[in-house]
Amino acid sequence: MDIRAAVLRETNQPLLVETLDLGPPKAGEVLVEMRASGVCHSDWHVVTGDSEVDLPVVLGHEGSGIVAGVGPGVDDLKVGDHVALSWIPFCGACRACHHGHPNLCQVYLPALWAGTMLDGTHRLTDTAGAPVHHLSAISTWATHSVVPAVSCVKMPDIPFEISALIGCGVTTGVGAALNKAKVHPGSTVVVYGGGGVGLSIVMGAMLSGAGKIIVVDLNADKEALAHSFGATHFVATGDGTDPVEAVREITGGVGADYAFDAVGHTGIESQLIATIGQFGTAVMVGFPKAGATFDIDPAHVIRDEKVLTGSIFGSAHTHRDFVHYAELYVSGRLPLDQLVTGRYGLDDVNQACHNMLDGAAGRGVILF
Repeated sequence: MDIRAAVLRETNQPLLVETLDLGPPKAGEVLVEMRASGVCHSDWHVVTGDSEVDLPVVLGHEGSGIVAGVGPGVDDLKVGDHVALSWIPFCGACRACHHGHPNLCQVYLPALWAGTMLDGTHRLTDTAGAPVHHLSAISTWATHSVVPAVSCVKMPDIPFEISALIGCGVTTGVGAALNKAKVHPGSTVVVYGGGGVGLSIVMGAMLSGAGKIIVVDLNADKEALAHSFGATHFVATGDGTDPVEAVREITGGVGADYAFDAVGHTGIESQLIATIGQFGTAVMVGFPKAGATFDIDPAHVIRDEKVLTGSIFGSAHTHRDFVHYAELYVSGRLPLDQLVTGRYGLDDVNQACHNMLDGAAGRGVILF
């Protein structure tokens, strides 16, 4: 079938919205009519070449839609189901899955990195008959996508743009606070970055009952939005303000209990340990440029028993957490509507990316 999709053919070049041929779903796969897809920095890392994938590729890894067809062997999904897509499918049988870390499942990674479906083949071809690669086997910046059934989570009846954001940014942020850090009531939390993931960490900290939530961002214009999600303090660093000193002042010299880097910048990661106090926890969430390193003073870690850790995809069990976060949204405890601050058509995908890079608050969403 003919579809329209945002294709990256060369790094550091604009995406091209092209007509492609999409093959039918094979065993264990489903056809999804996409309804919404978020615009995430992880896609931009592919554009710049910081994340190396084979080209050409259809980008997008944060999406939701309606099941439009099912392949052989798919019994738990049917045409018409509302699904959110997970960019890390898990097998349920490997060591990571058995130990309660399905977000770290390695079984399908070779296919994901190769840009194919899980069986090692392609479903996408261009008008010349050449194969086009898949991003994380879901490629959500397209009108339709064939995806692994294990990447689909049936969702309650909520707006598709909300389901799409739960598919990556919301789960990454909320899960980092709830699942990985396990923020405790009354604690002080610092979040570096007031974008979609950072604001989702703020929401996770709110759900945990944190006492102080401090958002740090270069852009002072994000302050009002950060407060609307529950931030108690905002530190704008665009004027040269030292965030570590600012946090020390806010906390009476004690430092924070938890600090999160939602940006993925090595300069921030060097500040995380200094931002937290004794027995505090620093969590790296955003991905820096491949191969980047940073320095910390080990004495600060040892003497104060500080913890430095990472969290990928919110340390989530997606088939549990996607639905849970949707229920929290319905109950009013996750104000995800206000997270969507820009809506675009597929033809506007390059503008959506540029707005994200310019530091636009919240999250942009492509609607189909």
